[in-house]
Amino acid sequence: DVCLPPFLPGPTVAMNVQTAGLEMDICDGFFRQNGGCGYVLKPDFLRDAQSSFHPERPISPFKAQTLLIQIISGQQLPKEDTSKERSIVDPLVRVEIFGVRPDKSRQETSYVENNGFNPYWGQTLSFQVLVPQLALLRFVVEDYNRKSRNDFIGQYTVPWSCMQQGYRHVHLLSKDGISLHPASIFVHISIREGPEGDES
Repeated sequence: DVCLPPFLPGPTVAMNVQTAGLEMDICDGFFRQNGGCGYVLKPDFLRDAQSSFHPERPISPFKAQTLLIQIISGQQLPKEDTSKERSIVDPLVRVEIFGVRPDKSRQETSYVENNGFNPYWGQTLSFQVLVPQLALLRFVVEDYNRKSRNDFIGQYTVPWSCMQQGYRHVHLLSKDGISLHPASIFVHISIREGPEGDES
């Protein structure tokens, strides 16, 4: 399991994380909600001594939400494996949810063959999130490889509290968290109250 950064206020904390990767992406993404400085308070229900919240069985008063993400297109995606000079990116997008155990999930689009300049997916991914206050959303773009592991192109991680609905450009970061400008993906984000198919 991935450990989320500390939530409690207090003295400066030295994180023993030196290597770029998933854990650092989540840490950096989590602290985007406060501009990358200071601390982030736990949500109210985790600071309430009378709270009966249990992360394995999150129940009322929390209201599930359904997240719909339409992955529309990509723009100027770089080729990471420069050893293959003439090869072209076959990009796919994976969306991952991190939070309480029941919320952890991932889905991905199909790949677009030989198009890193302006690939089009037009696919909608759907997630049910029980505790959005603790959820983070991670977009990962990879170069599909049918013979071996996919090559990482870029990622962007954002807390649920920072997500804005509507049409958005997601600007990608490298493995080291450096901007890959102008590389981005174009998405539409919609959040609905209640589980999918619940019209009440």
